[in-house]
Amino acid sequence: MITSRLDHVGMVVHDLDRSLAFYHDLLGIPLLGRGEDIGADAMAMTGDGRRLRYADLDLGGRILELLQYVDQADGIDNGQDAPRIHVGILVTDLTAMLARLRGAGIIPRSEPIELSEPAHWAGARCVYVSDPDGLTIELVERRSR
Repeated sequence: MITSRLDHVGMVVHDLDRSLAFYHDLLGIPLLGRGEDIGADAMAMTGDGRRLRYADLDLGGRILELLQYVDQADGIDNGQDAPRIHVGILVTDLTAMLARLRGAGIIPRSEPIELSEPAHWAGARCVYVSDPDGLTIELVERRSR
């Protein structure tokens, strides 16, 4: 049996620091971690070559993931062409889930990647797929803790 539940919600923001001032400083949502991903993992999963800055906030066992795309040349990209929001769904067996989706004609945007950092993502296997309306769904298989 493959079980699914909400893992996280990701939102593309224009200014990560401004968004953190709102979500973390004003609303008081605890910060799990932040950083910048310029590696192949983000590029493989998102399907583009843009760098991104991120912050993960703890929503009581679920994550609010803030993403700011950064242009290589002049700084802020604003994510104009990026999906504005995605939903992360936790699955117990990503391989089986992908086989099921492929059997229904749904092709993932990449092969699953295994994250090594930040610590709260270490060991997670992730992949983006599109729902029937083209909305971005991130399937996440987390290592047992």
